[in-house]
Amino acid sequence: MSRAVKYTKEMLEEAVRASSSLSDALRWMGARTDGGTHTHISRRIKKLGIDTSHFTGRDSQKGKPPRNRLDWTEILVLKSAGSNRQAPKRLRRALLESGRQHKCEGCGMDPVWRGDRLIFHVDHIDGNPHDSRPENVRFLCPNCHSQTPTWAGRNRFRVNSDLSES
Repeated sequence: MSRAVKYTKEMLEEAVRASSSLSDALRWMGARTDGGTHTHISRRIKKLGIDTSHFTGRDSQKGKPPRNRLDWTEILVLKSAGSNRQAPKRLRRALLESGRQHKCEGCGMDPVWRGDRLIFHVDHIDGNPHDSRPENVRFLCPNCHSQTPTWAGRNRFRVNSDLSES
């Protein structure tokens, strides 16, 4: 069994002062950040009247890149057939980060139409949704995408050299 730790007012004040959230304070003290410990320390801090107004809560990551964010080189890859497809939002971000222009590769339309933002589709040229290599994906406006042989899963997984010319 682990030994109970006595969290003194001084110890809690120092941890709170050095942290931007309750979880940070728990980590600073070397305590677990889950369940009972979190609740116990939170109640103790309130009971002792320790000022936590500087805590940013869930915004502690604001302005910082997510810790689990994939680089575009990890997204635009050929995946195995049984794996999950990449989310379109993630594919769009990866294409932009790779240096691809944000315009329709079919008609050249910009991402603004009639004053509103136009969301481009990410088209897999060969129809294979697992092949997201840069040479196999492109931005298309909804109109151009609806004219392709791979729109809405048509000719899925059929490799055809004519598809890249459309």
